[in-house]
Amino acid sequence: MQKSLLSLAVGISLLLTLSACQPKSAVVPEVEAKDSTDQISQSSVDKSTKPAIANNSAVDAKTCLALSDAMQKVDNTSKIEAIYAIQKPLKSCLPTASNAEVLNLLKDYQAMYNRFLWDDSDINDEKFNNDFFDVMNALEEGKKAPEEKLKNLSPRVQYLIGLIQNDADVRTRNLGEGFYAFDHDLKAMADIFTPYLRQDQKVFIQQMAIENQDIFLSDAAITTSFEELVERAVFWEDYITRYPNGYAVKDAKTILDSYRYFLFFGTDNTQWTDDDIRGFLEPEYKQTMVALSKRPDSVLAKDATNYLNFMALSDSKRQQHYPAPSTDEDGYEMHERTMTYYRLNQAMQIPSFWNTNGDNRDCSNGVICQDERLD
Repeated sequence: MQKSLLSLAVGISLLLTLSACQPKSAVVPEVEAKDSTDQISQSSVDKSTKPAIANNSAVDAKTCLALSDAMQKVDNTSKIEAIYAIQKPLKSCLPTASNAEVLNLLKDYQAMYNRFLWDDSDINDEKFNNDFFDVMNALEEGKKAPEEKLKNLSPRVQYLIGLIQNDADVRTRNLGEGFYAFDHDLKAMADIFTPYLRQDQKVFIQQMAIENQDIFLSDAAITTSFEELVERAVFWEDYITRYPNGYAVKDAKTILDSYRYFLFFGTDNTQWTDDDIRGFLEPEYKQTMVALSKRPDSVLAKDATNYLNFMALSDSKRQQHYPAPSTDEDGYEMHERTMTYYRLNQAMQIPSFWNTNGDNRDCSNGVICQDERLD
């Protein structure tokens, strides 16, 4: 399924998620958030113990079960106090809950916040409203929302903006191309649940909170640096290696494949090499790619080696090893740049990010992957 970047951006705004910056380094990193006590074998998952529970912290099991029902009632007509009222008993219930119950509560909690910040009739219409843009842009820059423009927005939008200005757990999210949405602090969400999860689950969720706090694709461009993109890819490859039977490994592989694609193919407005894929645009890009090619037992190392080898091939060798037709599937003449990427695709054999093959699983929003909304 081919997706346009604009529809992707709008889809992201509905689900509220991508990516906070990690430390930059030309040296290929190891997986972040490693625990010094993490002695887990590669064939099993860590059964981390829960924090000690004080005698007076236990609550009635019925109260915990009722929390999911209470979360379901929170929507885009609710006030923030409804969420605060859930947070207090939630923090008491989590120490007594089973692993499956904690994960279910996390899923419900994330969905609750998505509903709370969603407004199909008002927010989507006002994305095309100059007043909405000006107000959200001011908030993004840390300025006070201009009153003369704020009063022209719907009551619900005014309420959410008021929460931002009063330092509640609501923030602006710049989706690019003049689009804005409301978002919340993913790290704060992760911090509520991760003390009561296994180490493999904790590591997955904490990394998702980092990567998805800000958008990854904006105006047909990648918002992270080249080094940062490599760090993310390395993180997920190491995660899969360390936790082969761990939490959401299939999702982790999907995330890794998406970063592999952007690392070697870029986007329309983000390229790491010249158009002919002969030389890197920055010297440090080559240093990072060479370092990546030396990782042991690594699919990313094989990718990097294939990429460097492809860059070194002459035109005749490229045509010999990776022949390209003179016309595309529609019978139009294939231009030189298109032909170059056609050959690169043969050389790399990386699943395209734009072809989901009917898989509507979305890992670019929130702290857990979820089935994408189709409405």
